[in-house]
Amino acid sequence: MRSAVLFLLPAICLTLGAASRTEQRSLPLPSGGAIQVVTHNSPIRVEGWDKDEVAVTADIEDSAARPVRWEMRALDGGVRVEAIFPETHEWHMGRGPSCAFRLKVPRKVIGAFTTSNDTITANGFGGTLSFRTSNDKLDLSNLDGAVTATTTNASIVARHLHASLKGSTSNDELRLEDVEGGVDLSTSNADVVAKGLDGWGQGISLRTSNGDMTVDLGRATGEVHAITSRHESVKVEHRQVDLLESGGSELRFRIPGSAQPQAIELATTNGSLTIR
Repeated sequence: MRSAVLFLLPAICLTLGAASRTEQRSLPLPSGGAIQVVTHNSPIRVEGWDKDEVAVTADIEDSAARPVRWEMRALDGGVRVEAIFPETHEWHMGRGPSCAFRLKVPRKVIGAFTTSNDTITANGFGGTLSFRTSNDKLDLSNLDGAVTATTTNASIVARHLHASLKGSTSNDELRLEDVEGGVDLSTSNADVVAKGLDGWGQGISLRTSNGDMTVDLGRATGEVHAITSRHESVKVEHRQVDLLESGGSELRFRIPGSAQPQAIELATTNGSLTIR
């Protein structure tokens, strides 16, 4: 019993020594400029504003034994924001050190936002944008331009995007609403729910396995290739289609109405497929 008490004392000391603080910094960044944001095990939240400036609020949790610092610097005409974590990996109870970033960025940027094991939330700006995390959700809304979204073991949710969208996840759902540009997304072991798509003539591809797929194609027109398992069915509820091919687990049909043809691929295995 004595040895168990002695073993717990260092962990308790580290937990009691934990501290929280908030720091703020800003740098100029013209519209269309580049911004890179990197942290780990911490969330990132990004919002657009009508200023040629990047403003960052860092919410830090660390301890004297495991301090966290962060840098914000001008780099090649852009801005880089990076959390720097301690290299030591002492045994401790609970969550390790974190550095969450809340950012305001110009309405148009070339942006790359990267974390791990936590969420990224983005709203109200545009440009060429990349969002990457693992084991947690990507929540994207009111973005313009071209968007890449990558995570694992968590959902991708995209709403009201005047943008193309490509990327992947696994073991969780894809949920899209009013995504106007081309789409190229995949997941596994999860459902796909999408409505209000267009494609802009760039094409739409949604893929999953071991999950159901329900897609409301909205204004999208073009040639649809729908694929599912042989023991499942493809259900088409769209009001106007020209059937091209039907057989087994595949169905091809055309949705007329655009001079700009595009390919639409919808595929699942071991799940139902409904197209509206």
